[in-house]
Order: sequence, then structure tokens, then C-alpha cells
Amino acid sequence: MKITLKILTTVFCIAIAFGSNGQVALQVVTKTIEKTIPYKNGHEVNIEGEKAEIKVETWDRNEVKVLTELIAKHPDRKVAEKDLDLMIYSSEQHGSDIYFRNYISKKGEKPESELKAIYTITLPADCPVYLKNNFGLTNVSNLSNSLRIHSEFSKILLENLSGDIDVNSRFGDIIGKNIDGNVGLTTRRSDITLYEIKGTWNINAQYGIMKFFTNPSPELLTMNVNAEKSDVYFFDPQPNYYGYSLTAHYGSISVPNDLKFNYLENSDQLKKAIFSSQVGQSNISIKISFGDITIRNP
Repeated sequence: MKITLKILTTVFCIAIAFGSNGQVALQVVTKTIEKTIPYKNGHEVNIEGEKAEIKVETWDRNEVKVLTELIAKHPDRKVAEKDLDLMIYSSEQHGSDIYFRNYISKKGEKPESELKAIYTITLPADCPVYLKNNFGLTNVSNLSNSLRIHSEFSKILLENLSGDIDVNSRFGDIIGKNIDGNVGLTTRRSDITLYEIKGTWNINAQYGIMKFFTNPSPELLTMNVNAEKSDVYFFDPQPNYYGYSLTAHYGSISVPNDLKFNYLENSDQLKKAIFSSQVGQSNISIKISFGDITIRNP
């Protein structure tokens, strides 16, 4: 097995930041590490980032390539150099599991510099991925097998995905487009915005706003949403294409006038409404406590 590893010389450059007292010259110290590992069916890539921007993309080679930039910014170059050494990075393989990880060392003094890691990971579309990221940004596209994300204080961008997808997010918004698969989202204090989705979705959310933008499709969409202290908006140019089961505890339900919902309950404490579509087979189930449900045209 051939593994290619390249570590580039640390680079120094100057960035200018403007503050209330004038200009401050920031010294930027960057260490770049590049590694390529052969890929075989059954391998899984695991990424664990702290203060990291992680981008996962695909190609048609049977290789996993990771380009990692470790960055420290501080007005004093020597401080930036010293603090960069506190950003610990490792890449290794154990059997079929490939690991990339960075974290800030807890030993010694706390870093004075602004620290950040940037990952660009390129791999085959059918490679399973587990990704953990805290205090950063995650961007994943074009995977077709399995994706698991555990994220805190990090924005998540997802596009052109299929397969089994599981996302757990706290304090980080999720934006997704063109996703088709068996999808589970568990969120707390995270807004969710999804476009052009299909497949089976199970969403459990607390404290957030959910917006779904869909279009009628011969491919089925089954969505089950359970939410607390959240608002849910479902936008579709043909909302009559879907069957609905809507329940709001201490909230409201708003639907188009031309959709003849049957209200099984309609009190201040509980509202429950159902609608059976005559033109489509997709189904939307939303149960919410202390929040509102809105179904309408875009």
C-alpha cells in the first residue's frame, strides 16, 4: 500500500485588520499538510475537527486525498508560531478506518492567537464518512453511501447526497439541497432549510425554524417531524400533491384555503388536521409543541 504524505514549509504572511484605533498588522502562520491514501471498498473516512472548516467532495479515483491547512493569526509572529504548535493534527489508518483529526492542546498556556484548520477532503462517492466538527463550518457534497455528522456551533451545508444520512447538530444551522435517502436529523437551537428533497426523513428538533422547499415528483417523500418550541414552514407549488397529518400543541396551523383539511381537534390547546391527497402519494407528518405549522405555495 502506497501512502503519499507531503508537509509544506510553514509560510508567513501579513494581513491587515482595521480597528477603532487604526490598522493592526496580523501575522498569519500557515502549515500545509497533504496526504493521499489508497481507497478500497469497505473503508470509512473519519474526520474530527475543532475550529475547523471542513469540505468533503468527490472524484472518480480510488484514493482519499486530504489537504489540511493549520493557521494561526496574531500581531506578534513569534506568538503565532508558538500557538500554531498547540494545534495538534494527526492522520492515520487502523484497518478499514481512516482518521483525520485536529484539536487544540489543553496542556500548558491557552493560545493567544486565532487558530483555525481548513480541510479539503476528496474521496470516492461511495466512501462512508463520519464527521465531527465543533466551532467551525462543514460542507459536504455528492456522496452516495453513508454520511454521519455530529456538530456543535458549526454551520452545515449539504448538497447532492443520497444513501443513509444522520446529522446531529447543536447551535449550528443546516442548509441542504438535492438530498434523497434515508435521512435523520436531530437538532437543538439549529435552523433547518431544505430544498428539493426526496426519500424518508425523520426530524427531531428543539428551538429552531424549519423551512422546506419542495416540488411534486414521482419519487416519494415521506417526512416525519417532531418539534418543540419551533416553527415549521412547508412550501410547494402544488401542496395538494401531499397527504398531511398536522398536530400543534399550543400553536397554530395555517394551510391554503383550497385544501380541505379535516380538523379532528381545534382548540386553543390542541389543533389536529389531516388531508388526503388525490394526486400524489407523498406524506408529511408534523407534530409540534409551542410552535406554528404553515403549509403554502412559495
